[in-house]
Amino acid sequence: MKAVLVLYFKYFLNWEDDFAVTIYHTFVALCYLTPILGAIIADSWLGKFKTIIYLSIVYAVGQVVMAVSAIHDITDTNKDGVPDNMTFHIALSMVGLILIALGTGGIKPCVAAFGGDQF
Repeated sequence: MKAVLVLYFKYFLNWEDDFAVTIYHTFVALCYLTPILGAIIADSWLGKFKTIIYLSIVYAVGQVVMAVSAIHDITDTNKDGVPDNMTFHIALSMVGLILIALGTGGIKPCVAAFGGDQF
């Protein structure tokens, strides 16, 4: 998904290059910062297994929201091939990216701990 995210921002949401790259880098930074939160949740509250299960569901929901946000026909009431309400698509995209970042943050620290449990 990361490979085409900037293209999605540029050609579907019609954002400028600089803004699309800024949002992309913000998303990547969030993906690398949320494992701290995921580790805290796993160590102090849910445990590794439940954290992986619950936040994998959050990750999957985020992927579905991102996929749905790319469907033109959701807001294309006059069927001309152009979405009528881009704000809705942008909001769905941002919610999807946040859910994906949270899911990634919950999975990364727990999966790494499984390697240590093997020995």
